[in-house]
Amino acid sequence: MTGTFFLSFPPGWCAAAAALGVGWGGSLQVNGINTQGENIADNGGLKQAYRAFNRLEQRLGVEPRLPGLQEYNSKQMFWIAAGNTWCGAYRKEALKMRVLTARHSPAQFRVNGPVSNMPDFARDFNCKAGAKMNPVHRCSVW
Repeated sequence: MTGTFFLSFPPGWCAAAAALGVGWGGSLQVNGINTQGENIADNGGLKQAYRAFNRLEQRLGVEPRLPGLQEYNSKQMFWIAAGNTWCGAYRKEALKMRVLTARHSPAQFRVNGPVSNMPDFARDFNCKAGAKMNPVHRCSVW
C-alpha cells in the first residue's frame, strides 16, 4: 500500500479535494472531507518544523552525521525523522475503519502527502520534476 493524498490535481485544489478518490486501487478511498483539517495541519506543521530546523541549523551549525547514516545530509535526516514518526502497521479491518471514519489519514498519507507538497523535500532528495514525490501541482495553504 503506497500513495499520497495529493497527486497531480489542478492548481487551486487543496488538502480536502486532493484526498478525494485516492486509495489503494480498490474500493477503499481516503475521504478528504473527513481528513481536511488534519491534512492541512500536517502540511502546515511540517512546513513550520522544517523552517525551525533550518533556523536552528543556521544558529548552531550542522550536527555530525550519524553512524550508519553518513550517506544522508542533515536536511535529508530531517525528512527521514519526520517520516519515521508515522511508522506503523494496520490490520486490514482497522485500516478500513480508520479510512471510513477517522479525522486523520492513514500514516503513509500523513507522510507522503505533506512531503510531496513541499519543494524543499524534492530539492533535498533531488527528486525529478513530475515524480511522485515532486508533483507538478502542489497543495499549499500557508
